[in-house]
Amino acid sequence: MKHRRGIGLAPPDHHAVEIDTVTLTTLPQWYVIYARCRACQRQTLIERRDVARRGSRDLSLAELAKRLKCRRCGNRSGNLLFLEMLPRD
Repeated sequence: MKHRRGIGLAPPDHHAVEIDTVTLTTLPQWYVIYARCRACQRQTLIERRDVARRGSRDLSLAELAKRLKCRRCGNRSGNLLFLEMLPRD
């Protein structure tokens, strides 16, 4: 959908998540979390149960994104966090 002033808007079926307030416990189970390194573009799945088991259940997704470290190149700055919604039948 296009806004009349040229601003691209999300489609009506798009689901947004507030990463500053959502934690691993409040994020619905049908979301999968991926991390991507800005330096080498490596992308990997984050096991949310492993992160929660380490004592970080109440960590916001924004704070989790700041703590990411690439296993390939060791980059710690500017790494990205992506959420993907699994199909619900």
